[in-house]
Amino acid sequence: MKKIRLLPAFIILLAGAITSITLYVTEQDLITTLLVLFIVLFVFYFIGVLAMKIIVDYMNKKQPEEPVGEEGQVLEKEIQEE
Repeated sequence: MKKIRLLPAFIILLAGAITSITLYVTEQDLITTLLVLFIVLFVFYFIGVLAMKIIVDYMNKKQPEEPVGEEGQVLEKEIQEE
């Protein structure tokens, strides 16, 4: 679960690297490169956060819920001793 929190950082680093290489190869000036890179990083950060939230929500739905009593209290599970 902790590794999922790194997803937005991985996505923006990958997008930033691809953008930087592409703009360097096409010989863009510095101001254009920085402006495009900032916009790309901003957009892909939100894409990464959205992807992370979707994955976390999906994983939380897969986990079974603990049984709840009549008053809304969580019932303790019995431990079997051997």
